[in-house]
Amino acid sequence: MKKKSILCYGDSNTFGYRPTDSRRYPWGVRWTSLLAERLGEEFQVIEAGLNSRTTVIDDDIEKDRNGWKTIDLVLEMNWPLDLVIVMLGTNDMKARYRAEAAEIAEGARTLVKEIRRLHREVHPDWMPRILLVSPLLIGEKLRDGLSGFSESFGGERAYRISRELAPLYRKVAEEEQCWFLDAACAASVGCVDALHLEEEGHRALAAAMEQKVREIFRSVQ
Repeated sequence: MKKKSILCYGDSNTFGYRPTDSRRYPWGVRWTSLLAERLGEEFQVIEAGLNSRTTVIDDDIEKDRNGWKTIDLVLEMNWPLDLVIVMLGTNDMKARYRAEAAEIAEGARTLVKEIRRLHREVHPDWMPRILLVSPLLIGEKLRDGLSGFSESFGGERAYRISRELAPLYRKVAEEEQCWFLDAACAASVGCVDALHLEEEGHRALAAAMEQKVREIFRSVQ
């Protein structure tokens, strides 16, 4: 039986950034690996997380962080796919980008459209389902200037924007006719830096992802 392929396209919280030492959580801790274990042999979960990745914004400091510019390459490397999970938008909140919530949501829409465009034009016989995931809420420690990321994210500004994104992402998902999950309803960032998931958060997000993935595939059988 062919395994159902799931691509997880995201940023540091998909990569598994460990806030205690800036390294990477191992397999068995990252939500992507936990999702793979929970889904079992019927599924193949492909990890495609990258620290500092944005939806559509170029970064003059870190190379190749624009998610729109690299998604075609990642899709082609892993084609054919049954489901693409897109979980981006947190890094768009960085102060130097000056992006507001509506602009970030439109960046997410651009990614959804690009996934469809590539398959329509290059692989018309294979269109993956898409799950759009709105970002986690930024924590109070970052808002209050007590996180190592407070300055780069602008503290209060990013804290506010993170709370405006879910309804906008939901609207994009409805309009683009793809699936939606609010990550903040499933998991919370940890207390170390108020930006990244800690072990408990990875477990919680994996559980929510499993439930949504099974719902998606039940609906198309």
